Amino acid sequence: MEKVKQLKVKYVNKGIANFFGNYVEINIALKGNKKLRDYIIKHELGHSEKFDLLHEFKIDWKIIPSLIWFILKHPSTWRDFSPIQFRDKKIIYDLNLSILYAILISLIILAILFFKLIY
Repeated sequence: MEKVKQLKVKYVNKGIANFFGNYVEINIALKGNKKLRDYIIKHELGHSEKFDLLHEFKIDWKIIPSLIWFILKHPSTWRDFSPIQFRDKKIIYDLNLSILYAILISLIILAILFFKLIY
């Protein structure tokens, strides 16, 4: 947890949290919940610089149960579930979410086609 204390934290009004190498953006609503905030920062530090979809998916999937009530209570956090975001006049995309959404959309299309064939 020592790395959490040395890391620069920037509080924002939108999203949950994002790691940008030398700092973490974290929702200001988490400022009052030290336990959840530190857990999220530790989670963000677990993301790697190199692309590993399975590793990233496992890391993100583990934290969802801890965040569900926070996400439901704060709709501004929902933007973190978008694969494309606009921040500080820059377009930021999340390749992992893009791939996940492409897989989900493909599965939905396949299910629709399958049910059209059998009915």
